[in-house]
Amino acid sequence: MNSKVITSGMYMGIFAVLLVFVLIVKFIVRGNRFRTEYDEMQRQIRGTGYKYGFYAIVIYEAFLLMYSMKRELPAEPYVVQFSVIFIGILVQVSYCIIKGAYIGLNTNMKSFGISMVLVSAINLWTAIEAWREGTLISGGRWQAQSINLMCGLLFAAVGILTLIRWLLDREVDS
Repeated sequence: MNSKVITSGMYMGIFAVLLVFVLIVKFIVRGNRFRTEYDEMQRQIRGTGYKYGFYAIVIYEAFLLMYSMKRELPAEPYVVQFSVIFIGILVQVSYCIIKGAYIGLNTNMKSFGISMVLVSAINLWTAIEAWREGTLISGGRWQAQSINLMCGLLFAAVGILTLIRWLLDREVDS
């Protein structure tokens, strides 16, 4: 019974994340479009970013494979797999932000910034609460709540990189 409750909770959590994602995208993108528009240069840079993100995933998976042959990983398997996804996303997004291709032509920067702060804060708050309750790490292994920590740090990094890029772009325009 307990595993059915946990599984149902995971499915509901995934559904809630997808719903929030759709709402955030509608909040960020200007006009009645759901898709962000990019120019040709941005599309090319984003393609390179995806390639680097893929390589990062392959390298990180190879590292995890070699490490796990000698020692037990200090996290639950689903946490490890989420960390792989987050590494790939972080590399792709960081590259695109640095090269100026992450923010689309029809993106509302103010809404984007607010969304990054809110998503990061909610996830970090959840992770802090789990840490305070002693459920973030149990038996020396990172538990499911550490995914919130990774997500909060990922969105914080995206927000900080975007802010730095925006400040650098403002300096060039002045």
